Amino acid sequence: MRRPPFHAVIVGNPECPRIERFQAAMVHAGLSPATIVAYRDLIAGRVGLEQFIREGTVLRIESPGRDFAVERAILAFGAGVEDDDGPTRLLRVEAEQLVPDKGRIWCPRQWYLGFRETLRLIDRQRAACPSHVTTSPTAAIEVMFDKVRCHDRLTRAAVSCPRGLGPVRSYEELRHRMVEAGIGRVFVKLAHGSSASGVVAFAADGRRQLAITTVEMVHEGGEPRLYNSRAIRRVENHREVAALIDALARERVQVERWVPKAGIAGHVFDLRVLVIAGRAEHVVVRMSRGPMTNLHLKNRRGDPAAVKARMLPEAWAAALGTCEAAAAQFPGCLHAGVDLLITPHFRHHAVLEVNAFGDLLHGATHRGVDPYSAEVAAMLAREAA
Repeated sequence: MRRPPFHAVIVGNPECPRIERFQAAMVHAGLSPATIVAYRDLIAGRVGLEQFIREGTVLRIESPGRDFAVERAILAFGAGVEDDDGPTRLLRVEAEQLVPDKGRIWCPRQWYLGFRETLRLIDRQRAACPSHVTTSPTAAIEVMFDKVRCHDRLTRAAVSCPRGLGPVRSYEELRHRMVEAGIGRVFVKLAHGSSASGVVAFAADGRRQLAITTVEMVHEGGEPRLYNSRAIRRVENHREVAALIDALARERVQVERWVPKAGIAGHVFDLRVLVIAGRAEHVVVRMSRGPMTNLHLKNRRGDPAAVKARMLPEAWAAALGTCEAAAAQFPGCLHAGVDLLITPHFRHHAVLEVNAFGDLLHGATHRGVDPYSAEVAAMLAREAA
């Protein structure tokens, strides 16, 4: 029986670079561009996946980021959702009336609950569609967007990760857990943040302490407002550090040991490794003079070949193998971006995060192929199997 023509549907934000690059890869492979279903239309109920998915369709779920109208809709969707981690902050009508405020971190826990509801809406609609496949199961995306659950899953699977300190609800509890664990340096991360949003590298030695962060806090009307910044701040004032940690902890945080990173060419670095169809392929070296290596913080890229040359062959192979093991904890995912730390002697490594949408790697190639073209090829291979 002849197979129907390859057909793909993407749930995403139509104007974003991610979709543009994926569509270009589809066309380059001789395929028709994917049908786009906009998050804003899906959440508003203007469209449903049953209108677009047919027998054999491949469904790709893309990042909902970089579109304030979608962020607002997701926050509204999360209003009133029952949550064991405390109440949400905005009523639905308040979320719907938000106006852009550059860099503002809007109720990240509520945003996550809204995104989780969006993923579950997708599942309900998929159940009414003809037989089809997805490149990333919604359950896997849900866990990858929760750093606490993701770290727990990796740890239970014996994937090398920095030691976690468990739930922390306040600055005082953080200090207590650090003393209890005998750890003087930790990373505090918003459980549902991305791209260094809501991240603090915190060190304490007796009465001395230092917080290195991209977060700026503004007090207005008695309530702290959190903003992302590309400027790295160093905060030593006790009250300011405590207020910052308290504000982040109210939104749920992942706390883990701050493991030193290897250095090369006068910078520390970590790796973003894109795993496609179970194999570690594209590698990006992210270099920094501080603890945060995210490239949007004006950090620069390094040369993967230079890092590989500094490592023993078996250490490099083990590092890539760990990335593949991390991605394997999310069965059914065609791809996952793994952030990997290499220790200063280049012998050991640890997984920092696993990213559901970690494939937007400008200029990265593996054997001459960019990430999206590699993913399209993997989709076709999976279809042919």
